[in-house]
Amino acid sequence: MVLVGNLKDLRLANIIQLNCMERNIAKVTVSSHEGTGFLYFAEGQIVHAEFSPYIGEKAVYEMLSLHDGQFKVEAGVQAPAHTIKRPWNSVVLDSLRELDEKTQQSAYSPKKISATLSTQKGIKNVFVLNYEGDLIDGNLTENINPHLFTFIWYKLKKVSTLFYTDNFSYAYLKDYWGYLFIIEFRASLVFVEADLNIIVDNFVKMIEKNLKSLG
Repeated sequence: MVLVGNLKDLRLANIIQLNCMERNIAKVTVSSHEGTGFLYFAEGQIVHAEFSPYIGEKAVYEMLSLHDGQFKVEAGVQAPAHTIKRPWNSVVLDSLRELDEKTQQSAYSPKKISATLSTQKGIKNVFVLNYEGDLIDGNLTENINPHLFTFIWYKLKKVSTLFYTDNFSYAYLKDYWGYLFIIEFRASLVFVEADLNIIVDNFVKMIEKNLKSLG
């Protein structure tokens, strides 16, 4: 019997669990743009895995990191080797825990903000402050006092009764040279200087989309 499907519909961790719980002798082929891998099952365990150039537990880890691709389950296929000795649940749980830690480490960083936003049309400068008014990223404009603007932000939030919400919120100033947006994002204040040619509502939506892409 052959079963085929997409990893978006059925996660590889679930496929592993099903084959181990059912004590199947089986081969699972995983194909994605990153490569093709193989998992072999016998006596309720993963007994062998390949995902070039890796074999054994490292191959399982690499396959569990795939977010999309196709899978094929073939019943009755014997493993060509035995490279995994630990229980299947220990292998899978350790791999998933390591992947989760890796994701957290590569998640949002304030230092990614200016690099992400500075390339957008209409933006002249981006810098990021913490809630104490200290510069985290980017370059301050000469005539901007960071501590003063942080204080102004707090006052604006208090007046607007948004102080204890997690909603995306912003304020902006307009002058002859352009706009200055103050945007709260995570534990930081993002200052965006833009030219006068922007449309405020569309511009803010664009910024919001880019910031949310950072996680």
